[in-house]
Amino acid sequence: MIYKQCIDSCFDCVKACDRFSVEGCEKSKECEPGHCHAIICADVCNLVGRLTSKGVCDKELYELCAKVCDEFAKKCESAKCEGVNAEYIKASVEAAKKCAETCRVCQEDCKKCEK
Repeated sequence: MIYKQCIDSCFDCVKACDRFSVEGCEKSKECEPGHCHAIICADVCNLVGRLTSKGVCDKELYELCAKVCDEFAKKCESAKCEGVNAEYIKASVEAAKKCAETCRVCQEDCKKCEK
């Protein structure tokens, strides 16, 4: 079963996190603590988005994605970034929260399919 909303949310998160980790963190030392988290979040979301697009439905995979996105958002919400960096971090946190929420919905739906 392919979940378009999960695929879209995952790839939106990848785009926002990659932009933050490359453009945002290179411009501001204050944003560096979120750099590694952004890279991990983007990589996990990319994997989940690609597997989902291939029809893989795995509740543990969606659970992992939601957890990583939640951790990234929590870590970066408290960052003291200004200017353009604040916009990068805001966009990536919003995308991560949306992705986590969507993955939890897909995770619950997967549980129903496995019964």
